[in-house]
Amino acid sequence: MMDEAKHIKELISLGLSENEAKTYITLLAKNSMNVGEIAKISGVPRPKLYEILTRLIEKGLCTEKIGKVKRYRIVDPNIATEKLIKDYQEQLEQKKIIAQNFSNAVSSIYQRNINKTDLLDYIEVLKDKKKIYKRWLSLQSETKQEILAFTKPPYTAPFTDDIDKEINILNSGVKIRSIYEYGEIIKEEFVKMVSLWVNAGEEARVVKELAIKMAIFDEKITMIALNDPISLKSSITTMIIKHSGFAKAQKYMFESVWDKAISFEKFKIKGV
Repeated sequence: MMDEAKHIKELISLGLSENEAKTYITLLAKNSMNVGEIAKISGVPRPKLYEILTRLIEKGLCTEKIGKVKRYRIVDPNIATEKLIKDYQEQLEQKKIIAQNFSNAVSSIYQRNINKTDLLDYIEVLKDKKKIYKRWLSLQSETKQEILAFTKPPYTAPFTDDIDKEINILNSGVKIRSIYEYGEIIKEEFVKMVSLWVNAGEEARVVKELAIKMAIFDEKITMIALNDPISLKSSITTMIIKHSGFAKAQKYMFESVWDKAISFEKFKIKGV
């Protein structure tokens, strides 16, 4: 007994629609059939059968016998499947030609755009404090020559948590210069905190107020933390900008503030 469901799936995998496959399998039942008979056995709606039978004829899977009533019969399956394979091979060759023509036509556009940098390729935005802190540590560890920093609250981690890591960075030959905002912090507490970093080898100067919180790594990468000016909640949005031109411009600003800032040693002795 023929497994109709299996053969219908096989025909569908060969590229026939479900209704085409059902019609073809139905035609196996008799030497020839008219549209009414096919519709009754296959379950395919009669109005659709005319179009389906036309497609099967075009694909070489069945033939039409014209008479008082049109009758249809399938072509030998061996011949029919060979025809399907040949058609698919021809279609594949045509698609290869179309694909090659398309590739040749647009490759020049691709090459023109491949070297253009999308804004998102060099700007990273972080809002989660843990992710910001983790990224800060990774940028520190990747630095080879110099870190310049504007340091001010709020902090993503306790102020002294990084001391051992910074000592390792300084010992590796990286130069670190920081400008600290003393603001409303009690002087004794502020001096105690900053002294930890200075004793580790960092150069430090202080100012009453900094406009932004920022770090510049090797004149290549800039990390900027911006406080939310609207929300009453403590919120920091951090941008990491991998752009040497931008980093150098920020370094000019850093040097300008550095020149005007008070040395940490003077601040410890005299204050402001």
